[in-house]
Amino acid sequence: MSKSDVSTLRITVVGKGNVGTHLTRALAQRFTVVNIDSRNLHTFPEDCDVALICVSDKAIPEMAKSLKGKAGIIAHTSGSVPMEVLEDSASSYGVFYPMQTFTKDSPMEYADIPFFIEGNDRETVSILSEIASNVSSSVNEADSAQRKRLHLASVFACNFSNHLVGIADSILKEGGMNYTMLLPLLRRTIQKLESLSPAAAQTGPAAREDYPILEAHLRMLESTPERQELYRLLSSDIINSKRQQA
Repeated sequence: MSKSDVSTLRITVVGKGNVGTHLTRALAQRFTVVNIDSRNLHTFPEDCDVALICVSDKAIPEMAKSLKGKAGIIAHTSGSVPMEVLEDSASSYGVFYPMQTFTKDSPMEYADIPFFIEGNDRETVSILSEIASNVSSSVNEADSAQRKRLHLASVFACNFSNHLVGIADSILKEGGMNYTMLLPLLRRTIQKLESLSPAAAQTGPAAREDYPILEAHLRMLESTPERQELYRLLSSDIINSKRQQA
């Protein structure tokens, strides 16, 4: 298999969760793709060129063993699992990591997804990169150490921020409101990051070191000590960061 043959590749996506579902939709626009349930490997096609493992991180090693010899290239889609977990499963193996948050029923623009590619040799990197470039306008190489750092950063930027919006929603619901009132604020926050660094875009009482407001907010959170402590920790980190930049 060579880069010139990429358009004829037969791809099997293993896993019908959020990532597997969206990758299947995206790749099916350009390739012959089969999506199978990770629990029903008896349906794995015999003529598979590339197998993409889309299962939980902890399930990847066992899945890799189950797919040994079943495809020309085997790659997983995890941000935090080393590529070497696949080395006994195929002579060509790698990572096909889409750094995005996926939810099955939420439509998305696949061209905007940054893909990070790793392979055990240059041909594998070339083929996986070419597959990704048929989906996305942002295809990059990243080794396992870089990918782990990307994944950690994405947890802070995406998972934690979404959880914080969830906390904000519960605070608003106590007053008969909900998180949708925050959407213009959230949109503007993201827009600012298109032209400013996070440090330059930071606002709020902690950034101003407005201690009367900080203390008032902490009093409002007295009935939820965990959230009160979270507020205190985040505010303290913002203050310290601002002082270090001064």
